[in-house]
Amino acid sequence: MAIVDNRESFDRSFLMDRFDAMRAFVQVVESGSYTKAALQLNLHKATVSQQIQQLEDKLGTRLLTRTTRSVTPTEEGMAYYLHACTILQQVDEMESQLRKGSSSPAGHLRVDVPVAMGRLIFAPEIRGFLERYPKVTIELGCTDRAVDLVQEGVDCALRGGQLPDSRLAARRVGDLRFTLCAAPRYIEQHGLPSTPEDLARHHQVGYVLASTGKVRPVTLMREGIKVEFDVPVRLQTTDSAAALSAGLDGLGIVVLAEFVASHYLTSGALVRVLPDWKCPSLPLHLVTPTTRKRAARVQAFMEWAHALLLRRLGSQLDSH
Repeated sequence: MAIVDNRESFDRSFLMDRFDAMRAFVQVVESGSYTKAALQLNLHKATVSQQIQQLEDKLGTRLLTRTTRSVTPTEEGMAYYLHACTILQQVDEMESQLRKGSSSPAGHLRVDVPVAMGRLIFAPEIRGFLERYPKVTIELGCTDRAVDLVQEGVDCALRGGQLPDSRLAARRVGDLRFTLCAAPRYIEQHGLPSTPEDLARHHQVGYVLASTGKVRPVTLMREGIKVEFDVPVRLQTTDSAAALSAGLDGLGIVVLAEFVASHYLTSGALVRVLPDWKCPSLPLHLVTPTTRKRAARVQAFMEWAHALLLRRLGSQLDSH
């Protein structure tokens, strides 16, 4: 009997160590730093480093690439990160439910997400959340405008870009990739630019940024070089769905989020423009007002949405 008890104790300890290492690894990836991760976990930096080393030894592969400036996941590390987030979410949800006994998230939830995210990511998946939490009702707002969560009574929003609003608590998802593309119809009429400078002889479907009220300039980067162009505009819009439709109709070169463009690039309805150059990625956050106590339904939605975005957008996100 003593042998069985010792083995059970060992197995339990082993699992706890694995989960602790997994949580440390996720925190390092999300913060991009051992020091920041240690502060978030209230551990010594050396402890976090040792947990990651043990995890890599156990898996037999390198998970992180370390430089003097940052820590980034390897290809294997990114794959492990996506799975680890899902596992930890499930464990956290289970423990949360056990702590609350038979109670579960309930009530009305107001959420706001960008138009393309709502149409392509959230709407097709929201049934799963509602089935998991039958006592919750959702009002899903889809807009490319940066809503004021506090003034407009929004519980949780998905927001791209920097977050200057100190009234918001944020959980970073990753950096959303963008691509410059055009329809074959446009290319047949105007040709493909071979250099960024050629863009001056083309025109674009302009997307008007809500933050500035101006058309977003076309910005490209390669090997540390960054160039920015005010490409002539024939049509401009505040709606990302309208920009996509106009781009598909050949009305101009258009900058689209990678997850929006990927289907059309695969089918040939769109073609990459200047593929050797990259568009800047956009930080993506789930945000809630800091002025309110986060209700169980809000916390449940944030965990579900974070896992959903990593699962659906993993290949179109840059780590941070």
